[in-house]
Amino acid sequence: MTCRRIFVVDDHPIVLSGVGAMIDGQADLTIVGLAANAEEALDGVARVRPDVAVVDISLPGISGLMLIERLVERFEDLKCIALTAHEDPGCLRLALAAGARGFVVKRSTAMDLLQAIRCVLAGGNYVDPALAARILSPRNSIQCDPGNLSERERSVIQLVALGYSNKEISSRLNLSIKTIETYRTRATDKLELHSRAAIVRFAQSNGWLAELQL
Repeated sequence: MTCRRIFVVDDHPIVLSGVGAMIDGQADLTIVGLAANAEEALDGVARVRPDVAVVDISLPGISGLMLIERLVERFEDLKCIALTAHEDPGCLRLALAAGARGFVVKRSTAMDLLQAIRCVLAGGNYVDPALAARILSPRNSIQCDPGNLSERERSVIQLVALGYSNKEISSRLNLSIKTIETYRTRATDKLELHSRAAIVRFAQSNGWLAELQL
């Protein structure tokens, strides 16, 4: 069995070592790196190239959310899971906007975190059950007309909102990466959405995130 490679980022040594030991005890997973801050994480991920990074969103200095955004921009195949003590839908939305594919609160069980890791490795998205239902009723929305989009443009924007990279969308839709980039640019220009956060809010307001694989 091939072990999937996991990197953990948390500024609390007890949490860092505990989560690391728990993951390392799994037959199909192995820890390839631990970091206490964003700078260590960026260096470590570049060196060991893990499959998944579990990131505490409350880090000193560069925040965990900003770290997730930088990681998914630099390492297209990397899946990030946000780990937090805050059970706030706002944190969930920010994590999704940053590019996280999973969201787990720290009071959840070890099995919840393992389920999240295996879910994102399988190509899905995971939201902690405590918050899953609330994501579908966002407080903030963007008023744009999705009817202006072609079916392909809509599909691409929906997948971007769900956290998929251009490469993953290309594979999922069986189109070239260049074609995906073209559809994405056309759609964001039509809707005047100029950031991933804006795309996520637009998708929420139109019910597109209801298709999250929980």
